[in-house]
Amino acid sequence: MRSIITNYRNHEAVSPVIGIMLMLVVTIIIAAVVSAFGSGLVDSQSKALQAKIGATFSVSQGMTITHDGGDAIPLDDLIFITNNGDGFGPNAQKVTTQQIDLNLITDKEGNPVFSTNSIGGKSSFNPGDTLYITPYNCTCSLLQYSVSAPLFENVGDSHCMSEGVWDWENYPTTYEGNSCDALWKLCFRNPDNVGKVFIFKASDRDGNIISTCEVKITS
Repeated sequence: MRSIITNYRNHEAVSPVIGIMLMLVVTIIIAAVVSAFGSGLVDSQSKALQAKIGATFSVSQGMTITHDGGDAIPLDDLIFITNNGDGFGPNAQKVTTQQIDLNLITDKEGNPVFSTNSIGGKSSFNPGDTLYITPYNCTCSLLQYSVSAPLFENVGDSHCMSEGVWDWENYPTTYEGNSCDALWKLCFRNPDNVGKVFIFKASDRDGNIISTCEVKITS
């Protein structure tokens, strides 16, 4: 009788151990499934592009945009944004933020880069590449249209000056007039702004900022 009771008690002691082991196995399996699902979800999501993009601006030589390292960026997913720095006055950033017209940008040979008819079939902005905006295309009325529009367009009954009074095509760095001096002072190509800084950003079309830098205006 004592032997039977002893064996019965031994079987009772084994049952909780087996139960704990089963729970551990189930927990490990669940953790593995969750981990695999999480990894797959991360891999399926597109990662934000990362790159270091710089720029220069010269009143006489124009603007360059350089890819200084990081991911290659598809041209059809690339946007450039500028806004004036604090040196242009209080709240200048709020009234000067705008996208650069991509049609103004060329390669070294002067071929449009973002046009569907671009020569060479370039499709991405790669490390080591340089893009160019000619001095003429850096003219305030082209590069900073939202800033300069009132300088040469009528705006209802109230306007700075009639079109043609500011001969920006022939004299892009000279402003003749006094009714919109405040706007002319915001133009990058105004020689009086040499030494000041504007902010240059590169982003994708979803609004993710890829790179930001300060650009000092030179002569």
